[in-house]
Amino acid sequence: MQTTIQTYCPQSKTRCGVICHIENGRLVKVGKDPEHPMQTNLCPKGIASPELVYHPDRLQYPLKRTRPKSDPDPGWERISWSEALETIAAKLLEIKKTNGPEAVVFGKGASGGTPADNYKNWITRLALAFGSPNGDLGTTHICNWHKDKGSAYTYGVGIPVPDFARAECILIWGHNPAASWKKHMEEIGRARKRGARVIIVDPRRNETWREGDLWLPVRPGTDVALALGMLHVVLKEALYDKDFVRDWTNAPFLVREDTGKLLRVAEVDPASDSQDLLARHSEDGRLMRYDQLTKRFDGEGEPELTGVFPIKLKDGSTVKCRPVLQLLSDLAAQYPPERAAEITWVPADRIVEAARLFSNSKPACYYSYNGVEQHTVSMQNNRAICIFFALSGNFDKAGGNVIFPKTPTNSIDGKKEFKLDKLPLMNDTRPLGPKNVQARDVYRAVLEQKPYPVKALVSFGGNCLTANGDSLKGKQALEKIDFYVQVDLFETPVAQKADILLPAATAWESFYVKPSFEYTAATSSYLQLMPGVIPPLYESRPDIQIIFELAEKLGLADKFWNGDIEAAFNYQLAPSGVTVADLRKKPGGISLSLPVEYEKYRQEKDGAFKGFNTPSGRVELYSETFLLHGYDPLPEYKEPMISPISRPELAQKFPFVLSNFKLLAFCHGQHRGMPTLRKMVPHPYVLINREKAAELNIEDGEWVVMETPNGAIRVKAKPTDGIHPMVVSTQHGWWQGCKELDLPAYDPFSEQGANVNLLVSNDVADPITGSVPHKSYICNIRKA
Repeated sequence: MQTTIQTYCPQSKTRCGVICHIENGRLVKVGKDPEHPMQTNLCPKGIASPELVYHPDRLQYPLKRTRPKSDPDPGWERISWSEALETIAAKLLEIKKTNGPEAVVFGKGASGGTPADNYKNWITRLALAFGSPNGDLGTTHICNWHKDKGSAYTYGVGIPVPDFARAECILIWGHNPAASWKKHMEEIGRARKRGARVIIVDPRRNETWREGDLWLPVRPGTDVALALGMLHVVLKEALYDKDFVRDWTNAPFLVREDTGKLLRVAEVDPASDSQDLLARHSEDGRLMRYDQLTKRFDGEGEPELTGVFPIKLKDGSTVKCRPVLQLLSDLAAQYPPERAAEITWVPADRIVEAARLFSNSKPACYYSYNGVEQHTVSMQNNRAICIFFALSGNFDKAGGNVIFPKTPTNSIDGKKEFKLDKLPLMNDTRPLGPKNVQARDVYRAVLEQKPYPVKALVSFGGNCLTANGDSLKGKQALEKIDFYVQVDLFETPVAQKADILLPAATAWESFYVKPSFEYTAATSSYLQLMPGVIPPLYESRPDIQIIFELAEKLGLADKFWNGDIEAAFNYQLAPSGVTVADLRKKPGGISLSLPVEYEKYRQEKDGAFKGFNTPSGRVELYSETFLLHGYDPLPEYKEPMISPISRPELAQKFPFVLSNFKLLAFCHGQHRGMPTLRKMVPHPYVLINREKAAELNIEDGEWVVMETPNGAIRVKAKPTDGIHPMVVSTQHGWWQGCKELDLPAYDPFSEQGANVNLLVSNDVADPITGSVPHKSYICNIRKA
């Protein structure tokens, strides 16, 4: 018997529309759905899905540990689901009673290119309903937080969707969609064909690059200097959109030279306590009051954008003030292209060309990703790029970066329902950063009991030991923690430390709804059912089913629709007017066809502009929020905390800058056990400049040792012309073997292995967000 089922593939950022082919109850093929708005030529991971479903090493039934966690053999013993769930619930409730609910951490796998996107919010809900603020152990601080959340410090929202289809110029900064986002890659390709120019900012000449693109090979971690060099050109040559900058950014607001704070009415008017902001009239020099409610200046005329002005305060003293744009210009003036080139290793003429090309192209859009997020200056990287884009005036314009409408839904993560007093781990030290729990926080809470003890971890997917730095410290923490539950497809390195190991079903055996594909106008309000194309194999269960069953065992059934998953999805979808039954009748998906509006900040209601969701109601080039928390309000360049320049005492022994990149065949630490995919990349390797490799007598395919002050690993050398002589780049996630191809597994805790996170320490991090320099560390490379 043969049948086909329409659904979507969760194994990449694109979430491609697919048709699954079933023969006699067996998934035999996954192909693209040509009618789906997210139809693409599938990536290798999607095509190889049957290999994942029927992989012989999949976990088949619940297991419990019988030997100490320090023993390399867990001594797994098969148990029933009933015993597993009852054991887990009893232990968690005991820890909650003894140590408080915050002593239990809940985690997940990366949601960007995995099915975890389908159930991540339900895990957060489970944690909050249980009473724990620690419901999101993950890697967002080194993956996507800066663009998705941190951009709100500039725009009031995360990075809007790049409208590739209408753009005349596309800036891709620290993003390689050829390996991680197929839909982006196809849209960029179509844009090229109609004549759009593409600028690539990446330390290596990545797979997204094509002949004719402008490539800026930035030294890892120096993106702020590159952005300032480009801003120097934009501001000096007045290439910015003056109307947008004047009317919709905080460029005109006066900043006090003595305090660095924005000047307010109450500071100059003895009769007022208003905290409204002030600018200077460009013609008569009077102070112009900006009403933060209406987002308008009083009176007629335009505010001044440049200059230095003495302003008399209400106490009779005088203070010098500058408009924000003047301060930005002063900062950028310190980074002419020649100086930026010295810092970034990008030729000065390319910096000038990129600045002019992007600014003179109308419209233009951009996208940044974790290429600018895995550094000790990640938040300021993001701020600098956001400011550069904002000055172009392409925000929320067709062909720029657009806030497309999304399907209206009810929030299901519980953040509005369950208000907790306890802060997440270490949140008090990074008040402006991610609210998720970071692996290093868990390690510290287990090993040092700070800021409070963590006694249990429940993780649905994820492999923190190979996805984060300090793998050995993580191993030590998981061997010490009182109780650890892992839900997974395979016995991963982290799963080997679990007390209870539960078999997860693959996404193809699971039931979910997706209320938005988010990436284009056509898909942002597109809903689709993932029905589970085959029943779960063995004794595996979908992650969401396990979440709901565990909630019931913990006495939280009333918070989880008494176990009715379809009712929960219907609650989530209620504002859209669509039900699961509706989606079941339309297996290819339903489009709500919501109207697209541009420049929504211009919308008026009751005499007030909508503006931006920032303190000033405008794009914030200058962040007083950062200033008040002790951070630079403008993105000042700071040398990466650990580099051959900032650590000269280490430079002779570790002269290279170590970066990393993604592979199309794999997602993070997954898929290396699948023959079709492992055949594409049989061994871990490091890219090294061809001339530098010859100088070190390193040949193509030769095993080499990479070492940092933290440790060493072995990988194969791959010389290339597309990387700077002092930069090397590799991949993370190597552990799984492939028996069918007789290709080895790699010990993630040994110098004979290939776990790059043995080389990176979590101790050196971005002070605002906690991001770790996985892409800008120091290292040496030598023949093995």
